[in-house]
Amino acid sequence: MRLRTEGATKAATRAGFTLMELLVVVAILVVLVGVATPMYMSYLERSKVRTAFAESKMLAGVLNTFYVQNGELPMEGDWTGLPLEVVPPLDPWRRPYLWQAISQMQPDGTTILRTVVWSSGPMGNWGPEGEASSASR
Repeated sequence: MRLRTEGATKAATRAGFTLMELLVVVAILVVLVGVATPMYMSYLERSKVRTAFAESKMLAGVLNTFYVQNGELPMEGDWTGLPLEVVPPLDPWRRPYLWQAISQMQPDGTTILRTVVWSSGPMGNWGPEGEASSASR
């Protein structure tokens, strides 16, 4: 008795993908990664700026609360003595936040004390009026 094996051999030789098909799939994946990576990096940078802004507002609030409770602020730029988990607090780029107290004389003779907290930013060159500052918005 003879078995027919013609169909089996054709199916066995066609069991996988051709090299060309695999190359096309790899090329498509490379293009997708090439397009998605810059968009993801941009998203990450924007989220770091938003985080730094939110944290600078929170730290300004901590300084103001400290002033109300103690009647004075710590030395300018000094974070010790404040109720913080990490001293000095670090921004998303792992640089310490900076702060400055600004007193403004009002026309009626009273003085307003304003604390400004800022991040040095991704390049380390942002100042008190920078993008991630408690005074910038």
